[in-house]
Amino acid sequence: MGGSGLASKDIIAQKHAQAVGKVRELGVDLWITYIQETSAGAERAFAYISPGNFTWESAVLITPEGKPSVICGRLDQQVFEDSGLFKEVTTFVQDFKAPFMEYLGALKPRKVAVNFSLNDPSADGIPHGRFLQLESMLTKALPGVEIVSAEPIILALITQKSPLELAATQEAVDHTVELFQEIHAFLKPGLTEKQVYEFIGERMAHRGLQPSFQTLVFAGDRGAGMGHGDATNNDLRPGDLVHVDMGVFVRGYASDMQRTWYVEKPGEEGAPEAARRGFAVIADANEACRRALRPGVKGVDVDAIARGMVTVAGFPEYPHALGHQVGRHVHDGGALLGPAWARYRNTPFMPAAESQVFTLEPSLNVPGFGAVGIEEDVVVTPEGARFLAPPQTQLWIVK
Repeated sequence: MGGSGLASKDIIAQKHAQAVGKVRELGVDLWITYIQETSAGAERAFAYISPGNFTWESAVLITPEGKPSVICGRLDQQVFEDSGLFKEVTTFVQDFKAPFMEYLGALKPRKVAVNFSLNDPSADGIPHGRFLQLESMLTKALPGVEIVSAEPIILALITQKSPLELAATQEAVDHTVELFQEIHAFLKPGLTEKQVYEFIGERMAHRGLQPSFQTLVFAGDRGAGMGHGDATNNDLRPGDLVHVDMGVFVRGYASDMQRTWYVEKPGEEGAPEAARRGFAVIADANEACRRALRPGVKGVDVDAIARGMVTVAGFPEYPHALGHQVGRHVHDGGALLGPAWARYRNTPFMPAAESQVFTLEPSLNVPGFGAVGIEEDVVVTPEGARFLAPPQTQLWIVK
């Protein structure tokens, strides 16, 4: 699930500056986002560079020199002119090609980036037919032009968060932490997974928040125990591990966190050693991975730390990646903290970069008790990764 609508004008201004820097860094003369009917479902990059939707054939044009330009239908021009975000807003009525060819003739770019990618669907936004149209115009106006993938520009734009994006993400995390506190006060033996799920939905609505994905509630070592399934009528029984996986959107930016509880049996004082040990393995793995995660480190190497700690402790390796990026989508694309499995393609080998936000979410199942899931959100800084909220380091108790 992704954040609804477009980014705010202030965020777009920050993303424009970021895109200009990336275009300059890559030695590209022009980045073209060539689009039409964006309100019907635009590509990922669009939400970060445009303050409004396009109806007719249009292009957002970003060079290494400064503010972007736009070529759009005359009926779409007002929002782009009023935004103050663009150096030039050129309009047409009958034919997009005329102003576009004139722009190319004046700029004479030798290397042009276009929104296609063989590696990441986040950067593969241009439909094939539209790509052929664009390619035809470029090669006619600019014989010998080099057309390259805009993947490095788009992935940097999506994954490396601006200050305002980080502020929205932090607020989403703060709300999630407070919601976990409300859940902690609500939990008691006998409640069903569905009742806990409904309580969480009511508390989100009370705060005016939307979930960033379907909230997950699992009780005990019954049923799936871990995954993406619906809450069931399984009740919270003494001796169960219970965990909740949830997140919210704030200004279009997501959080994604998990917490785990133990339901005490009569006469117990705290959780049994097996449950505490399983919890400690995951909590320790998260801290070890936070310390290891920094700019330039490959996700496959960070994942191996947690995966090794889980298996050395005698548990099966978890059947998912250690962590993914979070932003306008709860799974935001780009570099992944994951193993070298075919389904992840090249993403575990992409280096982490400053201002990316990742989850850390190793997991395991304690036989007879249930699943341990602790998921933390961290931001990559020049000095390393920083938790966006105090991590869960103790197994929470339901009496």
